[in-house]
Order: sequence, then structure tokens, then C-alpha cells
Amino acid sequence: MHMKVTAEQFVLNGDRLTHGPTGATFWMGDKDVVCCEPGRLTLETGDDYQLDELKDEAWRIMAVERKSCT
Repeated sequence: MHMKVTAEQFVLNGDRLTHGPTGATFWMGDKDVVCCEPGRLTLETGDDYQLDELKDEAWRIMAVERKSCT
């Protein structure tokens, strides 16, 4: 079953952002590109997440966090 990605599913740890359900880890690269280690996009429960949706939400969270730090 396709699952919706929400900001509440992410945890910020230093300069890395981790999506709890999948373990996907994101960080900012050169020129604000979000880089990632995708983790497990399909879980044993049958739930699945789209990598593009994870990347979009991670970028949004990191862009907001970066603005709040300046």
C-alpha cells in the first residue's frame, strides 16, 4: 500500500535527516541538492514509499531548517 510522506516521520540528527519508517537518510550537497541513502522503500508490512516524495519532503524540511538557522 502506498503511504503518504509527512514531515512528522523525519528526525533531524546533526546535518542528517532520517525518515523513520524507511531509514532513508538525507543531507544537503553542493548547491542545495538533497543527497540520500534510500533505505527500505518497501516495508515488510506491505507499506511502500516513493523515493521522489521522500526527497521532496526532505528538501522542504532542510530548506526551512536552513532558513531558521540564518
